[in-house]
Amino acid sequence: MRRVRNKDATKVWHNPELNTFSRLGGGNGGVARPADAPEDRRHAKQHRAALEALFAPKRDPEPEDAAKPARNGGGGGGNGKPGGRIVLAPAPSADPRTAERQKLLGKLLLAAGRPGISKAADEFIKAGFTFPEEQDVYLQLLEHAKEEHVRTAIDVLSTILAGELPKRRAVLESRLRRIEQFAEEPSTRAAAERLRRRVSGRAETPSSPPSAPPSAQ
Repeated sequence: MRRVRNKDATKVWHNPELNTFSRLGGGNGGVARPADAPEDRRHAKQHRAALEALFAPKRDPEPEDAAKPARNGGGGGGNGKPGGRIVLAPAPSADPRTAERQKLLGKLLLAAGRPGISKAADEFIKAGFTFPEEQDVYLQLLEHAKEEHVRTAIDVLSTILAGELPKRRAVLESRLRRIEQFAEEPSTRAAAERLRRRVSGRAETPSSPPSAPPSAQ
């Protein structure tokens, strides 16, 4: 017997949301496609991440993050490789007075002739520095134009050479001999002679007392 279809019945098979049978392949023998395929899940995750990044509140970079490009050489292209040679911070500058002292002392040691040596020595003294007790320094001061500096040089060299050998014996003897001949003060000439004799190995030795006459028998 043929069934008569009710005209008021709901035609659910025409509703695409409820027509599950036709969406799954129906009677066509088709294979149903899974609703959550890997490709669909990947696109969904990408879409969700893009939305979260778009609406996420922005934050200021941390100080460490801001310093990373500088430590990596700057402009490294984001690949973690330094973009250039790392330059260390310069060392703290030395005392300017020490640098000035070394400069003026170097000028004195390199000066030649009485005018040049006198000028370099006067600049060193005017700057408020004290001469180091070194042979080379006071050997130069033997050529100073002022006799007071020459006498001081002789006295200091006598002290230094009491515990050291002369470094430039020939030059020292030549300058002391010239002071013996041309110094104005007799005390300066005498001091130069004593030091020259000691340097040359001909220092005066105290004479031995005369022997007592033989006693009469």
